[in-house]
Amino acid sequence: MSLMEIQNLTKEFTVRKSLTKGDIVKALDEVSLELREKELLGIVGASGSGKSTLARLMVLLYRPTSGKIIFNNEDVSHHKGQKLKMYRKNIQMVFQDPYASLDPFHNVEWHIKRPLLINHYKGNVSDRVQELLTQVKLDPPSQFLDKYPHQMSGGQRQRVYMARALATEPKVLIADEPVSMLDVSLRIEILELLLSLRENLGISIIYITHDLNTVSMITDRIYVLNKGKVVESGNTKQVIENPVDEYTRRLIKAAPDPYKKIEVD
Repeated sequence: MSLMEIQNLTKEFTVRKSLTKGDIVKALDEVSLELREKELLGIVGASGSGKSTLARLMVLLYRPTSGKIIFNNEDVSHHKGQKLKMYRKNIQMVFQDPYASLDPFHNVEWHIKRPLLINHYKGNVSDRVQELLTQVKLDPPSQFLDKYPHQMSGGQRQRVYMARALATEPKVLIADEPVSMLDVSLRIEILELLLSLRENLGISIIYITHDLNTVSMITDRIYVLNKGKVVESGNTKQVIENPVDEYTRRLIKAAPDPYKKIEVD
């Protein structure tokens, strides 16, 4: 069943202003896609393809120039005020750099309590904080509550931010390049965590990346973006094994083989 539909979404930016006009760049050009319930969907493309712009549009950090964002059969594209607040409870985003996403002056407990308090959580807030840390595999939670971002590894910081995103009990989690700044062993752990969250919480996850290897490991379907347009989509395995578009073929060819041995002279 469809949970979210993006219909002909276009986003234009003015990159230089003058007295008469500005230069317009079309970051997205009539992009359409569907996210199903409990699905792990991949959005793939090289740098500059429009992936992050699309993510920011979906959480309404940007407003579309044209097109619609349909969530639970409702057009949310121009929600404001209380409607926007309720929408954002249901769709949360995990950014690429966990260190930049967290306030260096506050500890883990503060970061996770904040969305609970803002949204007037009715249960025991301290218990819920520990439950969220457990969900993202930071065990035991008591060892992390008083830590500050600089006292944790990149993988731990990303888990803290994921716990914060899960605090509002969203129906959709958007992970924008969540492993690109982590080393290989930590990448596998975060990917496994995304799979377990989908399984245990029943949420839909949009995984945005340029990495064909990781997207092939965890996603059900993918959309391939190039210069702001969807050039290919479908079942992940089918697209990876039998790409139709030349751009997709180039992406696959450029992806490094993680199992290839490096020979040293």
